[in-house]
Amino acid sequence: MGEKSSSLLSKKWLILFIICVGGGIVYILPYIQYSFYDDLQAAFGISNLQMGNLMTVLGIVSSIAYLFGGLLADKFNVRWLISISLAVTGAAGIWFATFPSYPQLMAIMLIYGFSTVFTYWPAMIKAVKLLGSDDEQGRMFGFREAGFGLFAFVYSQLGTWLIYKASPDITGVRNIIIYYSVIYFAAAVLSFLFIPNSSASQKKEKVSFSDLMHGLAYVCKMPAIWMVGLMVFCAYCVSGAGLGKLVPYWTSVMGVDTGVAASLSSVRLYLLPFLAAALAGVLVDRLKSATKFLTRAFILLIVAMAAFTITPAGNNMAVVSIIIGFAASFVIYMMRGTYFVPMTELDIPDEYIGTAAGIVSFIGFLPDAFMFTVFGKMMGDNPGAAEYKAIFWVCVALAAAGLLLNYGTQVLIRKTKKA
Repeated sequence: MGEKSSSLLSKKWLILFIICVGGGIVYILPYIQYSFYDDLQAAFGISNLQMGNLMTVLGIVSSIAYLFGGLLADKFNVRWLISISLAVTGAAGIWFATFPSYPQLMAIMLIYGFSTVFTYWPAMIKAVKLLGSDDEQGRMFGFREAGFGLFAFVYSQLGTWLIYKASPDITGVRNIIIYYSVIYFAAAVLSFLFIPNSSASQKKEKVSFSDLMHGLAYVCKMPAIWMVGLMVFCAYCVSGAGLGKLVPYWTSVMGVDTGVAASLSSVRLYLLPFLAAALAGVLVDRLKSATKFLTRAFILLIVAMAAFTITPAGNNMAVVSIIIGFAASFVIYMMRGTYFVPMTELDIPDEYIGTAAGIVSFIGFLPDAFMFTVFGKMMGDNPGAAEYKAIFWVCVALAAAGLLLNYGTQVLIRKTKKA
């Protein structure tokens, strides 16, 4: 009996490992311009506006895809969805490496939006949820986030130092895109071989369209789902558009050297998520409640962001600013690893998990469609300490709103348990 339990546990972690192999690469190509902006712009021969338009297309398609991808995850086998998503993204990467025309680039970003969100994201969330029992959800989602960060770090560092650096120009960028595309194909094969059929974990082998509509209505009538989605929305605003301003704030206001800031950014974006998400997963399972953990996390985030914002500007306070900024980042990465776990406390049937994940993701990730623009307008053309601090105070307010929404979710969960 003990050997069987040990074997099942090992299989769970192997499957989670394979999910992380694919998850670490899945968003690298859609967002590659963040790392190689100038080289890509030169290779494509397009303007800054057109470069921005590419990301706008990706953001719009992704926002819509989060919602409807959940229905797809409940209709079809997650093993097929994840594998196809990775393979299609890899194929689009090979096309991308030819440095095609602007209209073709727009088409590629459209494909990326579908292949990395519509067919992938809710299916991946469902696959992770089905791996563990209720007592294991914190660890499963925490280590999932940590694994994504770790593999993304390994892929990007190997690609940058071994491939791009060998020819640091347009040729190097083409080579690294091909390198990433090969990883997509390898991850697709591994996913197909190791990720189990989702139908084996559900009561029905097939889900009809009427079942999907019933599931959509069932999930949409749950106030807690909307609470969780809005809570994720608040945390995601702080995580992306808000803390994304740390590096320019440190360099332009606190006087930090750009090279040092770049190194700090690498540690913050890759190492911190790995450590924070894994720790958060363990803590959630110890508390036996994701919402209890998130209450503590939101309070810490409010304190950290407020302390960061009131820290005086100037080179003499740069070290203090960096330490507090890293503390706030650590907390938000802990939250990112676990803010989907409250869904597991809502007793949602397995056949509707994809739909629930899609709705929460649609609401939670909406900031991608407009928050960067809002904060960009707040910064203006020549931002100083006042403009940046205004953004960080907005982040404090968003964290406070997230705390209230999380508390509301706790209340609704308690009422559900008593009913």
